[in-house]
Amino acid sequence: MSLPLLGICIPTYRRPEQLRRCVASILRSISLAKVAELPIHVTDDSCDDTNLAVIANLRAQYPQLVHHRNPENLGIDGNILHCVDVCPSRYAWIMGEDDRMTPEAIGVVLPVLERAPAFVYVNYASIDEDVSLVLAERSLPLEQDVEQEAAEFFARSAWSMGFIGACVVQKDRWNATPGTRYLGTWFAHAGRILESLRGLRAVLIARPLVLNRCGAPGAFSWSGSTFEVLNGWGRMVGLLGDVYPAEACARAAASFDRAHAIGTLTSFSYLRADEILNHDSWEKYIRHGPYPLRQRTIAWLIARAPSGVFRAVRRGLTALRRRSKRRISGY
Repeated sequence: MSLPLLGICIPTYRRPEQLRRCVASILRSISLAKVAELPIHVTDDSCDDTNLAVIANLRAQYPQLVHHRNPENLGIDGNILHCVDVCPSRYAWIMGEDDRMTPEAIGVVLPVLERAPAFVYVNYASIDEDVSLVLAERSLPLEQDVEQEAAEFFARSAWSMGFIGACVVQKDRWNATPGTRYLGTWFAHAGRILESLRGLRAVLIARPLVLNRCGAPGAFSWSGSTFEVLNGWGRMVGLLGDVYPAEACARAAASFDRAHAIGTLTSFSYLRADEILNHDSWEKYIRHGPYPLRQRTIAWLIARAPSGVFRAVRRGLTALRRRSKRRISGY
């Protein structure tokens, strides 16, 4: 029996309501695309019964949803890799448990997969925690679909695939590329994909087909490990030093820092507003971290300032920005 062209993979932890809404958005997209066979695989890292009721309800609606209950907690990196591993399809689209798929998404992606690309990057919009406002219309400023050679994609655009919902993986290449050496970087999926893509080309879909919940620490399951995540991309890039030229690695690290404003006054201020940047985290991550003296000094000063001041400023700026943002509903 031939494998389905596409499967959806969702690594989940303990956010059943977000999982329910994520799957609901996928089912709507499947229905509009009129696809007969499109499995959804959920790998459950909760190690308890948190998600069972929601998953039972979803399976009643869509019998092709398969629940994989991990016998032990694999962690974020491990569970993301596992969810792709267990999906028997020609391509696997990874979705975070709190992401939303747009109604047209499946219908747009399937014809692209018929051309047998080595990897498909799907553009996405950033939305607020309440899924009511679009904060950024698209992650990469693409006006039309493009192809990029692997090293150029790595250097210029791969930072955006740190968001797992952007990744549609060719399973044969994934299966042929062990990903264990990237575990612990917080970007194990990106390292495995990029290694498998060496010498090939990536297809980049310009149209945003996924909504990425962000805008506040509460939107992320890893908010307590923010500095490890911010530093993890550089560690993952370092491991790809035997796969890509040094120049491409340097550009890939710089593009990630630039996209996330890492080491800037703005970034440190936001981290202080959420009390992620404080005396202890400065000592642990910044004092001897990959920051020039000027950045370390700015962070030291901000870490000792009252966090409430930064929260108040951010609330004011957020209120101003909300007036110009596009509102959404139905997710």
